[in-house]
Amino acid sequence: MNEDDIWASSDDDNTTYDREIAQREWNKLNTNHGNEGYKEGITEAKEEYMQEGFDHGYTEGLEIGKAIGKLRGIVSTQMTFYRDILDEQEKTKQLELLYDELCKVEVQDVFSKEYFQDDTNTNPHEIVKKWEEKVYSLLNNL
Repeated sequence: MNEDDIWASSDDDNTTYDREIAQREWNKLNTNHGNEGYKEGITEAKEEYMQEGFDHGYTEGLEIGKAIGKLRGIVSTQMTFYRDILDEQEKTKQLELLYDELCKVEVQDVFSKEYFQDDTNTNPHEIVKKWEEKVYSLLNNL
């Protein structure tokens, strides 16, 4: 054995060892950056879609709330008219019952759990439409 072989062999071992360490570090960095990028992407997507969902929900909720409020106002006005001006107790009683029903309508009655689970069978606008039909049907039959 000569000295050159020992040093050459040692350098080859060190080079191989350094490459393995460098590869492990590279893999670790790659994994860490991938994980961080994934987390950042999820966070940004959540923020974007949460805001979009809030904006949509706020607009739709306001629209539905105004529609139910309008129906309550119409029934209340008719109730006052039939009670105070025409003094028709039977019609006033029918309107009072309908008004009481309308006052009991709550958010969960219009926006069901299924609505928030992307179930297309639940539509708050259809529920409002049914209330409108009920109110106008009673008013037309008074």
